[in-house]
Amino acid sequence: MNVLTESIFNLIPKPKQHAEKKPIYRSKYDPKAPITGSTLGLHGTFARKGKERLLARALLFNVGRLPAIQTCSINSTFGPPPVKPDPSKFLRRGSQGQVLPKQACGKFKRKSEMKRIPVPSSQDKPIMGLTTTKNFIVSNATQAIIQEPKRLKEEEESFLKKEEYGKVPKYLQKVKQEIHREQSIITKCVQEQSKEGEEEEPEYEMMDEGERQKLIWSLKKKWDDVNSHYQKICHRVTIDSLGDMKRKEDQEKELQHLEDDIQRLSRPGPLYISK
Repeated sequence: MNVLTESIFNLIPKPKQHAEKKPIYRSKYDPKAPITGSTLGLHGTFARKGKERLLARALLFNVGRLPAIQTCSINSTFGPPPVKPDPSKFLRRGSQGQVLPKQACGKFKRKSEMKRIPVPSSQDKPIMGLTTTKNFIVSNATQAIIQEPKRLKEEEESFLKKEEYGKVPKYLQKVKQEIHREQSIITKCVQEQSKEGEEEEPEYEMMDEGERQKLIWSLKKKWDDVNSHYQKICHRVTIDSLGDMKRKEDQEKELQHLEDDIQRLSRPGPLYISK
């Protein structure tokens, strides 16, 4: 039967179903009995040494025979230590370091070696009348006789006596040869160009008057075509795009070029053109 469909039987209250609770688990061992064995304090940094470790090992093999023992220090247990700290016992200054003995500071005394020569007093009189018994003439003569004569400077080799004196250096001869070679190449090129210009003289012929008028008419027609496109842009005061600006400049140049050609062809007299 579908529950979502409407039915008069849905108005009848249904009986509530109570779930059966399972009985609470209770261990068969006494929860208040002391701990029979523990590995705390046997491995790692909590391991203890001596008799406590041996007792703990014996406790593991004889479960239920020996009471539990504390194999680790009081700081390795969970929670705060059971003993309250003494506020009078705190770390004092200099208790963990070596205190240097105080040195006796006496009065400073300057050493006698540091003293300078005393300045003569105003009452001291200078020693006068000191003379010497040395004969400077004789001492100078003996010193001149004893001393060694000065050595003369070695004469430098004269440039006039060298083999290369008065001759052109070799590097200058090479430079002159290169200049002469370049000049000969330039003269050959100039002569060849002058010969080509003399041989190839352009030949001219007079243009027919009908052909001339036809050419002027075609140029004017082209000028009208370009001018019609130019009139669409020239009235603009501001040009936004670069394309329109370039297009306007190209049209102005083309119009100027066409006007020059028309003026050149419209001159009176014969018109000569190259063959």
